[in-house]
Amino acid sequence: MTMTIDCYGEPVGGAERMTLQAREPNGTKRTGGATYMRFAARSPAPIHRLSVDAGGIVRHEWAYGMWADAKSLDYVPLDETLEVQG
Repeated sequence: MTMTIDCYGEPVGGAERMTLQAREPNGTKRTGGATYMRFAARSPAPIHRLSVDAGGIVRHEWAYGMWADAKSLDYVPLDETLEVQG
């Protein structure tokens, strides 16, 4: 069964909108020029990536996956939802 989640791992129903309220990360690490933040103690979990491109633009993206794989996950913009196995 799949479900749609927001960038903090909260289920999103059909007409519901994400509530982008700041939360404290459960873990952080810096590698390869990016900072990764995990927003749950479990794995898989929502993981945010902060990076700066060559033009100085800061990107804040997120993915859902294993903390150990944070660098290789497929990231999407923060305001997009993801389908995950529930």
